[in-house]
Amino acid sequence: MSNSITACGGALRYEFLMQIRRRSVWVSLLLVGLLQIMIYVPHLSELINLYFQIPINQTMAELALMVNTLLPAAFGCLIADRLPRDRRTRVEELLMTMPQSPGVRLIGKYLGSVCATLLPVLVFFLLGTGFVLYHSGNIACIPFALATFGAIILPGILFISAFSLACPAIMWVPLYQFCFVGYWFWGNFLGARNGIPTLNGTILTPSGKITASGIFGLDPKHSGITASAIQGWESLLLLVSLAILVLCILWLVLRWQQARQ
Repeated sequence: MSNSITACGGALRYEFLMQIRRRSVWVSLLLVGLLQIMIYVPHLSELINLYFQIPINQTMAELALMVNTLLPAAFGCLIADRLPRDRRTRVEELLMTMPQSPGVRLIGKYLGSVCATLLPVLVFFLLGTGFVLYHSGNIACIPFALATFGAIILPGILFISAFSLACPAIMWVPLYQFCFVGYWFWGNFLGARNGIPTLNGTILTPSGKITASGIFGLDPKHSGITASAIQGWESLLLLVSLAILVLCILWLVLRWQQARQ
């Protein structure tokens, strides 16, 4: 057990350092974040009047939803090349000679790449939290920032990261990235009233709208969703559970691929 934990920690540290040093991670997410800020800036006074009149827990839930609008689309694309990159640089061949199991390395790779790619997202969320604290003067926004980040942003990130790590194991990376961006907007922002079936509004909505409405009580006119507390927790647990399931399937696929070599 201790050897597995050590190996997992080593893989996590290696993957974290590899990912955090990639300029594309910072440049892509910062550009997408700046684009999102530019979208909101013309309506800033209106947003301040609107979102600072509601309870602070709902304000922080709305901030989490804003962060979850565009950044996860870039996030999933940046995770997608992790396994193919190892094959391309022949790092995978080196890792296969080590005694640690593929499952341990997979967990470390997943956690390391997620943590590294999540840092720019966290920067934007902390800037938003500072903005809320400055304008509201309500220090309660800090604990609610932790709660909303953990309940609204993180489950969706874990969900899309698992698929973004797994699908390129059997798909061409650019094709997956194209499909993923389309899925992100289809599954989170496309209204069913358009006549096109969508996952938007279900407990499989990774943008966190169900959680924001159900757990933090965000008004439907802000979230566009009406959900109960039970549905909020169901959405959170389902997204995390599916992420674990996808990683287990990926582990089996990697074992099968390794056995064929």
